[in-house]
Amino acid sequence: MAEDSGAILRHISSLKDMLDKVNEEIEQNIQRTRETESEIVKHSETEKDYLVKESELMKGVSVAEFELDGLMQVEAAAGTDSLKAMEGNLEFRKATLNAIRKLFYDKMYGLHLIHKSYKPRLQCFLNNNNYYSR
Repeated sequence: MAEDSGAILRHISSLKDMLDKVNEEIEQNIQRTRETESEIVKHSETEKDYLVKESELMKGVSVAEFELDGLMQVEAAAGTDSLKAMEGNLEFRKATLNAIRKLFYDKMYGLHLIHKSYKPRLQCFLNNNNYYSR
């Protein structure tokens, strides 16, 4: 009888240790989930910021193109004396517009890279949530 009681107590102790390990793993998974959710929120805010910047850059490009079109129309109507000065101004505006476009496309590429690195993390997070919800 005493041997049976000892065996039962050892078995209960073993089960308690296993339960403690499972609880510890659950806590670790909960903490990782919180960290992932926090990172997703941070990336969402960054993405919003980039979308606002993209909108501002597109507005700047549109304004520059509008000004360039206006200058080209003025150039067509202007006399030959002011034509050379306007051509210089026009070339400057074209160079500025090209610089703005390059900046815009560089920023878009950066946004693309951020989005590209963000997407697998989101997929991993979603896959992990599906695993734990079973």
